[in-house]
Amino acid sequence: MRTVRAVLFDVDDTLIDYAGAEHDGIVSYLRSLGVEIDIDVAAARFGELQEFHFNRFLAGRTDYVGQARSLAKDMIAWMKVRSTGDPYRWFLGYRERYEASLRLFPDVLDGLAALGNVPLGIVSNSDTAFSRVKLQRVGLLSRFNCVVGVDAAGVSKPHPRIFHTGCAALGYPPAVTAYVGDNRLGDAAAADAAGLLGVWVNRSGAGGGGVTDLRQLAATLELDPGLAATAPQRQDRSEWREPLTPQSV
Repeated sequence: MRTVRAVLFDVDDTLIDYAGAEHDGIVSYLRSLGVEIDIDVAAARFGELQEFHFNRFLAGRTDYVGQARSLAKDMIAWMKVRSTGDPYRWFLGYRERYEASLRLFPDVLDGLAALGNVPLGIVSNSDTAFSRVKLQRVGLLSRFNCVVGVDAAGVSKPHPRIFHTGCAALGYPPAVTAYVGDNRLGDAAAADAAGLLGVWVNRSGAGGGGVTDLRQLAATLELDPGLAATAPQRQDRSEWREPLTPQSV
C-alpha cells in the first residue's frame, strides 16, 4: 500500500447523517406548518423531489438556490396547499429544521482524532458555503484545511477535476492523498480513477469491502511516519479556486 500524507472526506452520509437529518427536518417542518397530509408519505415524496432537483444542480442545469426553489415549488404543488411569495422562503424554513437535525455519526470524532496531524480536507458534491454551514453546525469546520464544493471545482463527482481541486487546495498531490466517502462508485472508485487512494465507508457492511467504521481508517491507511514533522499548519484555505482552463475541463 502506498504512503498517505493527506486525507479528503465526503460530507453527507460519510461524516454527517444526511439521510436522517433530511427525514427529521422535513417531518418537523411539515408538522410545524400544520398541513393535513400523511407526514411519512410526504417525507418520502420530498426525498424523491430532493434527489431529482439536486441531480439537476450537479449536472450544471441550475444553481444551488435555483434547485432549492424548484424543489419547494414542486413540493408545495404536490401537497396542494396555497402558498404566496418566493418558494425559496419555504425551502429556508425546511433548511432551518434540517440544520437543527444534523448529527455526526458516532465513529467520526474518534476516527478523525486517530489520524493525528494528517492534513484533512473536504470535497463534496454540495455547495461550498452550505457544506461549511453544515460542518460548523456539528462543530467540525475547524478540523479541515479546506472545503471544496461543486461551485469551486466547476464539476461534480465522479469527475476527476473535483478531486484534483481538493488535492491542490490541501497542498498535496493525488498520489499521496486518500479520499473517504460512503459511495463505492461515486466516491471510492472515482477517487481511485483520479489517482487518489479511494476508501469506501460501508457502515452497513453489505456486500463486504470497505471500512465499516471510521475508527478503522487510521489503521487501514499507511500514514507517513514523518508527517508530524512535515505537515503544514492547519489553516482555512476554503476560498481557494482552481483556474478553469480548457486543458482542465
